[in-house]
Amino acid sequence: MLDEKLDAAFKELIEQWNIAERRIKAAEQVRANEVVASAIFELRYAGRKVTDALTLILKQDWHNPETYEKIHAYIADATEDCVKAKHDAIDAIIDFVTTWFYRIELSLGLAAVQQFFPTYIAIRTIIADIQDRISESRGDRTISRDAIYNEIEEKYLPDILALYRQMQFSNPAVSAAARKDRRERRFLVCTAGIAILLAIVGIAIGMM
Repeated sequence: MLDEKLDAAFKELIEQWNIAERRIKAAEQVRANEVVASAIFELRYAGRKVTDALTLILKQDWHNPETYEKIHAYIADATEDCVKAKHDAIDAIIDFVTTWFYRIELSLGLAAVQQFFPTYIAIRTIIADIQDRISESRGDRTISRDAIYNEIEEKYLPDILALYRQMQFSNPAVSAAARKDRRERRFLVCTAGIAILLAIVGIAIGMM
């Protein structure tokens, strides 16, 4: 126990750190355990500042007003680094899933993706809206960016990740079905072309 102000600051730091770690782990799971470097770096910076704050607490008189303000500033900076790490983790998830969706769409075609995954267009629309809101928050400091990211995690991310996992696990079967569908369509086109050609030949012979 220090005092009410510093205790509250440390509690907020711990809360933000825990949220950052949770989101980073979620991002790593989506990205096949690939580390989200930017978020990890932010936590590293936070850890350094926490160490600096604790050093002052242990080695100096933390009641001293100047020392007290330095400690509080270190904790505030560390908390902000954790917030940045939280945002970086969400960005990493959205960027990865968006790129992955795009590759699948190129591979199968939009019609096939929509056929097998009816919510695909709706989810892509949500992602586009999310990206717009994040861009707006970076250009307007009056917008609460952290509130936007919290809403993304709580309201939108579950549906986005549910579709991603559904598509990921069923991709081999869907790809095979899509290839079969394309072969059948090509066969029908060829058959129709041959039938038309034969009809033209028949007409030409009849006119001779």
